[in-house]
Amino acid sequence: MLNHQTLNLPASFSGIGLHSGNRVNMTILPAPANSGVRFRRVDLDGKPEIEARVENVSETNRSTTLAKGNVKVHTVEHVLAALAGYGIDNAIIELDANEPPIADGSSREFCKIIQVAGIAPLAEKKEFFTVTEPLEIRLGETVMTLFPDEGFKITCTSADKKAASRNFIPLRSRPRRGKKIWLTPARFVSTRRLNTSSRMVSSKAGVWKTPLSFAKTPC
Repeated sequence: MLNHQTLNLPASFSGIGLHSGNRVNMTILPAPANSGVRFRRVDLDGKPEIEARVENVSETNRSTTLAKGNVKVHTVEHVLAALAGYGIDNAIIELDANEPPIADGSSREFCKIIQVAGIAPLAEKKEFFTVTEPLEIRLGETVMTLFPDEGFKITCTSADKKAASRNFIPLRSRPRRGKKIWLTPARFVSTRRLNTSSRMVSSKAGVWKTPLSFAKTPC
């Protein structure tokens, strides 16, 4: 993947936002080289856009929120992970609500629509960042370290190695048993009501339960 890439065709998916409970239609559109990945709120006047750049990250509590001025898009991490996984550098993600649909809680459904749309290489070459020395970031008990290497490898000490090695795409995080999670202004969800083989989502649209992708999903 030495050249920039985008989608060959538009890719669409509809569903419910995890934290807002809003119905949302999402379409990922092809974009020219060097335009990057950006979210377009088609439900707002002027259809404002927010670039998927670290300087636009405004919140990271239970999800990642991008903001630019008064415009926000919540829970962007799943669709961005799908695009990154397929090496797509340029795309416009149109939404008619404030967050993408949650689907099954992983990137799996977004990967499926990207596969159907196809990937289109562009003429422009990518510019790569070369790691020449170790880089480390610490936030509380979390540590991330980047080392120079000839290839690409991820080592994670908190994930179940057997499950993660089979497939990263359907993996979803889950809370520890008995832990309450704030999801909406009016709802709490407690995993005491569930067995460990399920995952429950509570939102304004109601409560629904899905099986875990793997028997041992990391907390």
